[in-house]
Amino acid sequence: MFSNWSIQLKYSLIFLITLALIVAGLFIGIYTLKTVQLRNEATASAEQVVAFRAWIANTGVVWVDHLAPEFRDFLGKRTSSDNTSEYFSKNPALATRELSEIVSKTATRATFRVTSDEYRNPANAPDGFETAAIQTFKNDRKQKFTEAFEGNFYRYSQPIFVQQSCLKCHGDPKDAPPEVIAKYGDKRAFGYKVGDVRGIISVKLPDVTLTQVFLTFLNPLTLGLIVLAFLLNFLFTQKTIIKRLKELAQTTERLAQGELDLPLKDNPGSHDEVDHVRHAIDLLRNSVVVAMRRLQKTLG
Repeated sequence: MFSNWSIQLKYSLIFLITLALIVAGLFIGIYTLKTVQLRNEATASAEQVVAFRAWIANTGVVWVDHLAPEFRDFLGKRTSSDNTSEYFSKNPALATRELSEIVSKTATRATFRVTSDEYRNPANAPDGFETAAIQTFKNDRKQKFTEAFEGNFYRYSQPIFVQQSCLKCHGDPKDAPPEVIAKYGDKRAFGYKVGDVRGIISVKLPDVTLTQVFLTFLNPLTLGLIVLAFLLNFLFTQKTIIKRLKELAQTTERLAQGELDLPLKDNPGSHDEVDHVRHAIDLLRNSVVVAMRRLQKTLG
């Protein structure tokens, strides 16, 4: 069936297929760029959390002179020497969890949480994505991150490795501060060594859907350029190739019917393949004329 189609129809089909392949290639490129952008944004958020935790861990704990109504949890408590003021300590885990809750209520795109398979607070229990990420990092210490798309969100995680400053609360229970033992006991999240995977920083970002990408791609300017490209290709093939081939075919048919003196329409300044065909037909016509004249002389 395809062989019976006109050149114009064949070319239009090939053009549309080519256009579809270009659009598909653009979508793949945009999807990759989107993923890289989300990953970079998530990495930046995670690195800020790492720096925040390191600052607290290097000082041991931070002390506050009062507890916010929504954050009543604390590690230890001290009273001033004159018994007029109380101070409450926050370790890296508590401070990070509170920061996470504050960030989740703001207009920022990225939200995060810190979790581990050896969690001390049930509220920090990992979900399915986070559990798989923790296992991945434990199996391969060279793995820098894991990522996935879940529903309308992009999920990202990177490992938290135990530093020397972490061992005070996560090394030997005998060396742990009394307030840590009093709050968490001496059984869970101990026995780590420097370099172990303590847990992960899990970041969540709203995904950019393919529908949004599609609508962004199909803006008036892009559509106008596509239509212009189609028209240029259509007009070029119609006037430069199809029309000339039809005229050449009609002239050739008339030559075959005996109009040997019929001139072939020339296209000055053009030397493309259609002109080569026209020249070849002209040579064939001249050869036929010469042959017929010789035949007439022989018969005469």
